[in-house]
Amino acid sequence: MRCVVTGVAGFVGSHLAERLLTDGHEVCGVDSFTDYYSREIKERNLEHLRSMHKFTFLDADLLWMPLSQLFEGVDWVFHQAAQAGVRASWGSEFSRYVDWNILATQR
Repeated sequence: MRCVVTGVAGFVGSHLAERLLTDGHEVCGVDSFTDYYSREIKERNLEHLRSMHKFTFLDADLLWMPLSQLFEGVDWVFHQAAQAGVRASWGSEFSRYVDWNILATQR
């Protein structure tokens, strides 16, 4: 089956993608590398996946990318993308959380 895993560079997304690939599925992983966690941590999460032949990666923001092309021919979507950090979501960064955690999902 063809799968899309959003938030693939995060802990949950990377482990989910690894399991899907191990089970023989084709995985397209999407992540925008938001700055809540360092890019280095996320790159380490992707290291093993990048070596697997049924894995492709898109460095893209779900809020702006054309989703119809992404989902064409896809059987399953595992939506793990989100801006992390509940405490940081209040105050001046609130709109950032609304954009990435709500509006991007509604598209």
